[in-house]
Amino acid sequence: MIFAKRSMVRVGAAVMLLAAAGVRGQSPSPALPPQNTPALSPAPTERSVPPGPATDDAAGGAVQVPAISAMDGHVAAPDAPQPQLQHAEDTRTEPGREGVSGLRTDFLGFLGPYHRVTLPPLFEGNAARLDGLIRDGKLYLTLQDAIALALENNLDVEAERYNITLARTDVVRAAGGGSLRGLDYTTELPQNGVGGPGSPLLNATTANSNPSTPTVTDLTALNATAQTQQSWSELSAGFTYSMGSNVPLFDPQIIADGGYLRRSDTITLENTSGTGTTGGTGAGGTSGTTAAAAPVNFVAANVSYLQGFSTGLQLEAIGNNASAVEYGSRSQHDPFSQPSTSVTLTQPLLKGFGRGVNLRYLRIARADEKLSRLLFEQQVLDTIYGTSRLYFDLVSLGEDVLVKAESLRAATKQREDDEQQEELGTLAPIALTQAKALESSSKFALIQSQGLYKQQEIILRNELVRTASPVFTAQIDEIVPTDRIVVPDKLEDLDVEALVRQGLARRPDLAQAELQVMAGKISAAASRNNARPELNVYANAQTRGESEQPYEALGTAGTGVATPPVDLSLGGLRLSTIYQAGLQLKLPLRNRVAQADAARDAVQVRQVEARTEKLAQQIREDVETAVVSLQTAQAAYEAAAQSRDYQSQLLDAERDKLSVGQSTDLAVLQNEAYLAQAKSTEIAARSNWMKARISLDFALGDLLEKNHVELEDAIRGTLPAGGGVPSVGAVPLAQ
Repeated sequence: MIFAKRSMVRVGAAVMLLAAAGVRGQSPSPALPPQNTPALSPAPTERSVPPGPATDDAAGGAVQVPAISAMDGHVAAPDAPQPQLQHAEDTRTEPGREGVSGLRTDFLGFLGPYHRVTLPPLFEGNAARLDGLIRDGKLYLTLQDAIALALENNLDVEAERYNITLARTDVVRAAGGGSLRGLDYTTELPQNGVGGPGSPLLNATTANSNPSTPTVTDLTALNATAQTQQSWSELSAGFTYSMGSNVPLFDPQIIADGGYLRRSDTITLENTSGTGTTGGTGAGGTSGTTAAAAPVNFVAANVSYLQGFSTGLQLEAIGNNASAVEYGSRSQHDPFSQPSTSVTLTQPLLKGFGRGVNLRYLRIARADEKLSRLLFEQQVLDTIYGTSRLYFDLVSLGEDVLVKAESLRAATKQREDDEQQEELGTLAPIALTQAKALESSSKFALIQSQGLYKQQEIILRNELVRTASPVFTAQIDEIVPTDRIVVPDKLEDLDVEALVRQGLARRPDLAQAELQVMAGKISAAASRNNARPELNVYANAQTRGESEQPYEALGTAGTGVATPPVDLSLGGLRLSTIYQAGLQLKLPLRNRVAQADAARDAVQVRQVEARTEKLAQQIREDVETAVVSLQTAQAAYEAAAQSRDYQSQLLDAERDKLSVGQSTDLAVLQNEAYLAQAKSTEIAARSNWMKARISLDFALGDLLEKNHVELEDAIRGTLPAGGGVPSVGAVPLAQ
């Protein structure tokens, strides 16, 4: 009889463990009264979920796991992103505290371009929302409050806001003819917490079949504070695209110099052959005469103006008095009374020709502006995802603490009753020893559960609050999460193909990868253009000039720093008005460097395309596996809830049998421990269902909508006051 009863107990525990085995992750929960247990949600003996669906199983029948839906056929990526994603790309909202001032100057404000730009100090955080949630040292926290605190104060989110400002600086730089300095393509996931992979809540508390032999969990080996950094750059590490042809000087440049010159003892050269001396003749010398005229004084000046245009055209205008200074016979203090001038227009015909190649950096910079907002949205998604997991792990860990505390109270009462019976001589000493062993085991389990809860509390607090900032001065002794997890009676129908299409249309990581492909194609086109010969047509007009048009490099290599033009040749004794036009050719005979760069850039674009396609494939996989995880978690929770119900019935039956002398105290103790394990497994299964729900929303890219977060508010760093509608599966705790 006793053997049959114990077999049923083992079967119930086995069903419970099988239900929990298919569920990954762990759990979160509340805070404790007398024995430092979380003062939180529902009592562990209450069912914090609606009644499960009725079953037609025979008593003790097997749990029927529902069929997992599958995706048939290929789901094509949408041609255009959904409106929410397009809005994220096109929003013009700028970070308020992380922006620079003086970057875009007023054209009419002459000194504006030379003022120093200013950037506010690092934002220290905003404690107003936090202070309103603390009462008597306890932080009463809903999920919406936790998300708002994280988005306002989390340093990973703060760092990503600066990325939007960096993209803005690149747009300004490219508009002036500069190359790009790039973006930070990394985002950070919050810490794992103690409810991450390999959590002791599931693996330690529910896997031990001997209630009096506890499983030891090393709290230092949980990898709870590990943080994952994700790089979203589709280009291999250390790889860049070639610079391509020079970029026009879109910002006009004025280059000027001036000074004082005194000239005397002028030598007039007559010939360079035969004999000659200075002021006479001599063998092998240069003949000439030295003028005895008085010294002459000049103010010399040379001014150049350079400007490039999007077609590649460059305007170069020069004015100076070099000829008058060198050959004039009278002093002259007005440098432009008899100036020499030159105006040249040069247009590339092959290399460097066209708006496409010359505006490439500006086009890429504008794409990067959109990309920076998509990366910020990805960081917001990562933060909401990680914060939600940490929050609900705390909820479940708190519920587990309550279960352990209840088990300890029951074991302590049983030990006290057995001590009284042993004193009266109605109980064998070995039975009292068994009761003490169970009490010690229960106390050990409670201590470990409280340690896990405290660790999770610290990790969540550091995710929401800048502990090193002087702004946050309020004392937080305990975090009390006020939302609880409710698993629905029936999971909604999940159309996998429709969900995959939704994920492909809404995921910001895929949208930013496609922008990287576009930028790569722009760079590759510039590399192909750079492999062409350099053929320019020019037209030049000079007054008081005598020089031919020299060859000059156009634009810059993206530095925006102009090369001073070649000075007008000194006019000698004959100055003329000159008009000239022609072609300039620079022809590399083998051109291997430019050809190799063009080929390499084309290959790198193909690599980026392949990785983008792989990302789309990964999104399909993420959605499918998230659906399977949610459906499995639903089935596992139902099995765990049934197992807990059966174990409760077995305990009631064992107590009834003990009351009529048909059972033993040990059997009752064992069933009480098994019921505690079943409750812990139910908590873990409920937590895993919630995290599977969050993971599906994360895979679909709609965590912002589900948690009522506006991207503009997150960019500004100030979310509306007050909580929002609870996310799916979370309900506020009744007061």
